[in-house]
Amino acid sequence: MYNQDELEAPGWLNDEFFRDVMRESNNDPTIELIKPCVLRPGTNKGDHYASVMFRTTVTYRSQRSSEEKSVNIIMKTKPEADGLKKELLDDDGLFAIEIEMYSKVLPDMTRMLKEIGEEYKYPRYIFGALKPRTILILEDISDQGWVMGDFISTLDDMKPIVKDIAMFHAASVMLESTDSTFAERHTYSMGDKFIGFEGMITKGFGDLMHLTKTYSEFAHFAKPLQKFQDNIRDLYVSFYNHSKTYQNVLIHGDFHSKNMLHKIDAEGRHTDTILLDYQICCWTSPAVDLYYLLDMIPTQEVKDKHRSELIYMYYQQYSDLLKRLGYLGKIPSLLDLQIELLRYASLELIHYAIFSSFRYMDQTAIDIEALLKGELDNPVLNNPEFKKLMHTELTRFLHQGTLSSV
Repeated sequence: MYNQDELEAPGWLNDEFFRDVMRESNNDPTIELIKPCVLRPGTNKGDHYASVMFRTTVTYRSQRSSEEKSVNIIMKTKPEADGLKKELLDDDGLFAIEIEMYSKVLPDMTRMLKEIGEEYKYPRYIFGALKPRTILILEDISDQGWVMGDFISTLDDMKPIVKDIAMFHAASVMLESTDSTFAERHTYSMGDKFIGFEGMITKGFGDLMHLTKTYSEFAHFAKPLQKFQDNIRDLYVSFYNHSKTYQNVLIHGDFHSKNMLHKIDAEGRHTDTILLDYQICCWTSPAVDLYYLLDMIPTQEVKDKHRSELIYMYYQQYSDLLKRLGYLGKIPSLLDLQIELLRYASLELIHYAIFSSFRYMDQTAIDIEALLKGELDNPVLNNPEFKKLMHTELTRFLHQGTLSSV
């Protein structure tokens, strides 16, 4: 049920460590723990990939007050076992980004949005450090009615998610407009990091090439797909550079269905959503997040039915928020945004090549690391539904110029 590396916690995550964290985060050196902290695995297998997570409850008291207090926390650490996961996280870059996001950027955004009557929610930051050990500690909100969901199956349930990403983008534009160093500080070469998933990219496109060899109706995609693959590294790097054609924003960057929690009412409707995992936020085109919004969050049916409406809804919220926040710059038009999305459509093709098959398999039964390395055979290549989807989408990419036959 759990990720293997979360079944045994590193020795340094002990009571003394948690006591010191509580003292620092509460600015109170008199805090003592009342009972030992028992560590639990942080997430279910397949829920996340780029860190190792644990949960615990810290119960403590302080000389400054008579009552005992307790807080549920979730912590992210770096993998200690060798493997692809460790290699991807070997430098502290992703943790440094996320610590800054939770300790500074998100509080700044939230304050700004509160002034216009909007609430942007995120888990409370408790502690973060890169030395001597890399760790991020947040309040664990899973016992406050927030639950992880799957792909979103109605347009209504997409609305809180669209609102969140519009608020995040708009607030970032405001922060950048008042701080000339903001864009530079949040410029990262994420493309190089993603090439760490090269096995998965090669495998995804290899599977599409397999379709072109096996089924005659796919044969004409072979040459365009090969041509596309030849430029993939440059493409990936370019997605995360500043856009020269549209207003840049701070993107979430890892905006998919496993990186959010929902509040769900008695009828099963999503009333609120909170985003998690701010470790690859960077200053670039919103098109990156918007393709995640379309490709990695709703069911295929919701996407097919409401694709244009989701982008329209995002744009309405985003432009309205910028006006209410008092933004003085030029707000691009919806047409500008649609053209930008067409420019970035290669990212959508990459999403289809790599991730579409996940929708047709049992993710809890898969070895994620083997899949990411491209070592697993894709069990869905002969699935008629999968083939139909890929044929439809590859045809669209060919007709709109994302794939080129010349």
